[in-house]
Amino acid sequence: MDLRLRSLVRRRPSAPLIVSFAALFVALGGVGYAATQLPPNSVGNAQLQNGSVGNWKLKSNAVGARKIINASVGAKEVTPSQVQLRLASGCSSGAISAVAQSGNVTCTPTLPNELGTSAAAVTLAPSGSTVTTKALSGGSSYLVLAYPHVVINGTAGQHVEVDCGLSVPAPSAANALTTSVSSTLAVDLGSSSQSDAGTIPLVLPVAAVSGTSASSGQTAAVGCTYTATPSTPAPTVAVDSTLNAIQTASNS
Repeated sequence: MDLRLRSLVRRRPSAPLIVSFAALFVALGGVGYAATQLPPNSVGNAQLQNGSVGNWKLKSNAVGARKIINASVGAKEVTPSQVQLRLASGCSSGAISAVAQSGNVTCTPTLPNELGTSAAAVTLAPSGSTVTTKALSGGSSYLVLAYPHVVINGTAGQHVEVDCGLSVPAPSAANALTTSVSSTLAVDLGSSSQSDAGTIPLVLPVAAVSGTSASSGQTAAVGCTYTATPSTPAPTVAVDSTLNAIQTASNS
């Protein structure tokens, strides 16, 4: 073998040559490695391009209330038909009669009518009794509230259920159904105590009946009935109640 050729075979690669090969390896494969083998917590705000994260890259239900800056969502970010905005104004006199979705209010020069009555205790008959009534003016909508207070005196170990209802029958001339709501108070009389008491809150929104006038009003009524087990001897069930109606208006 020629001495010159033998010298080339035995010569080791120089340091610059090794560095050049390493740089070539990184250029060809190092970027691909970095893209698929990112160290934990290595990508932050500085590595994300503005506008690079779209809707499809966000996991469902990933953004909650804790991820939204306080006071960052305003009127421009909500759907007005689904979110009631804050009131844009108030009423210098009278009262608010309606609130629009935009927050604008409609004022009425007079306060809404408030009607009310209270009745002394009525001892219920086994078939039921009317506790109290109140006439309402026609042509208006109301929020009617009643609070029947029940006092039961019976036999030790007796189970008594008192059912009270609040109803507003439609005027006879109107083609509308009776509006009503009811609730039940159930008590078990103990061996040492043969009496018990409780209150049954009742709330009933009543819509205005079209085609009726103030003279053709409705009457709100509270009525109660009871059952007892065993039924004999029959307990004494007394009910007194307040009944209040506040005139309302529908929101636009």
